[in-house]
Amino acid sequence: MTYYLRVEDDRPTVPDEGRSIDDLIAEKRNELIGVDAGGFVIDGEIGRGGMGVVYSATHPMIGKRAAIKVLKRSLSQNPATVERFLQEARSVNAIGHPNIVDIFAFGRLPDGRHYLVMDLLEGEPLRKRVKRGALPVSEAALVIDEIATALQAAHAKGFIHRDLKPDNVFLVANPNRFELKLLDFGLAKLSADALNARAYRTATGAQIGTPDYMSPEQLRSSKVDARTDIYALGVMAFELLVGGRPRRTIDGSIDLQGRRARDVLAAVPGVPAELAELVETMMSMEPDKRASLAAVRAVIKRVRPSLGIEAQSPPPGTSELPLSAQAADSFSETKLDAHPMLPSPMAAEPVPSRAGLRTSGPHASTKLGHAPAPVRPRSAKAQVAPARKESRLWLVIAVLLLAVAAGALVFVLAS
Repeated sequence: MTYYLRVEDDRPTVPDEGRSIDDLIAEKRNELIGVDAGGFVIDGEIGRGGMGVVYSATHPMIGKRAAIKVLKRSLSQNPATVERFLQEARSVNAIGHPNIVDIFAFGRLPDGRHYLVMDLLEGEPLRKRVKRGALPVSEAALVIDEIATALQAAHAKGFIHRDLKPDNVFLVANPNRFELKLLDFGLAKLSADALNARAYRTATGAQIGTPDYMSPEQLRSSKVDARTDIYALGVMAFELLVGGRPRRTIDGSIDLQGRRARDVLAAVPGVPAELAELVETMMSMEPDKRASLAAVRAVIKRVRPSLGIEAQSPPPGTSELPLSAQAADSFSETKLDAHPMLPSPMAAEPVPSRAGLRTSGPHASTKLGHAPAPVRPRSAKAQVAPARKESRLWLVIAVLLLAVAAGALVFVLAS
């Protein structure tokens, strides 16, 4: 009997006599173990997707860990797909933002498959997290804010993501701070007003993206701009807070059975009315009515206190820490004015009031959360008043003048 097996690249494989299908699958999955890709040796498989397989790898000389994204063999034979694959590396390096996964090598394996070498992340995709249910409102707000920050950086360089969804957001396991990475810029498009736009444009009329998160204008395959990413972020925000995506109609509008999005969101315990209104605005059918990313971050900033979140000065190039409301009381609200991706104007760590140092006073402002340096009392000798020293000097001079005058008077009388 002859068996045909489709694995990874849809090419049939005929097993040898005495070998099971399971053996062939295992062999196919392990065929790249030990292969060198851009100086990194592949040592295991992480996951599979529509375009290829992701492996873990290690640099044998310096021990650096990395992830290797290998394109399917069949797709590697398609020049347009390879260009899109390469475009992902170009895009993330042109943007250069800590909330966007870093890609630092591109190459081709001996069998013709192309690959990317990128950061090896530990944690879980946002999609996996959402499958367990709606996120706590405070956590959802942080996710929305971090994505908005990454999109701001991308849009500033002229890039539109165009495939924003929970699958392309990764929650990094970091015990010290909240950290998020935006993935898959393979569909990124350079806006028409940016430099070298022709190199990144797709064919006119080509519909690319994930329909559940695509803006109405993107579904119509019409011209899109950065506001299409804002729509997708709005749908994601709704999903994070409610626990499910809103139903879409054939024209791309949202069907909530006659209810407004803000009303659905306001019914979720803990969701501020301003946040509910913001998400509804982001999902507007008309691009001109959607909130800007700056407005999104401004709203998140305003609702932080009600959600028990406060900002702590992060190291340069990192995200903000979610703190409890009690811990937040120890720090000044002024710290919210700092951009989360930039170092604080003062690098010292904030000092809580319980440290025993003065945290307020008319002569020692701690508005930025920094306690004044303790004052050392001067010695008794050092505390002699300058005026007292000066009076002693004049007394000595007066005595000398009197002595001179007395001597002169004696001289005159004697003569």
